[in-house]
Amino acid sequence: MPADIKRLTLVNKKIGRWTVPVLEHPNTLRPSFGIPIYGLIAHQSAANNEERQERLDDWKVKVASEIRSHRGIRRWAPTRSYAITLGLSFYPPNHGNRRTEVDNFVKPVIDAVAAGLFCDARTKLDQIQLWDYDDSNFNTLLFHRLADAKQDKYEGVAVFVSAK
Repeated sequence: MPADIKRLTLVNKKIGRWTVPVLEHPNTLRPSFGIPIYGLIAHQSAANNEERQERLDDWKVKVASEIRSHRGIRRWAPTRSYAITLGLSFYPPNHGNRRTEVDNFVKPVIDAVAAGLFCDARTKLDQIQLWDYDDSNFNTLLFHRLADAKQDKYEGVAVFVSAK
């Protein structure tokens, strides 16, 4: 087991409306942060037409914008070790009133988290064509299916970022 994982702690954090068990690197130089991001959660396989692709792009921009606003002015180094925790809460009518497979929604969020952490402050997020920021040091990823949202406005994701 890598030393990074041995040192992670599991703690409950209040992130927006949710209390989420998150993984945190203790005693780091970079502050950890947790943020709620509300909106229709989009997924990669939904992007098979222009309207769905636009929804997916809008979702990624929203997530990346929120992350960038919380990371501070300077971009974070992709060479650090990261633990990322996601908690996803769906409003069932937005997804055909079917149980959603949460793993289908993780990749777009992770792509947007990487962009938000690592892009330059001058980058216009709505002009990103390829969401290929290096997330190879997202060494630990924990995601949860949170309770379904009771109202459309409460669908969203709780994101917690911890860097070593």
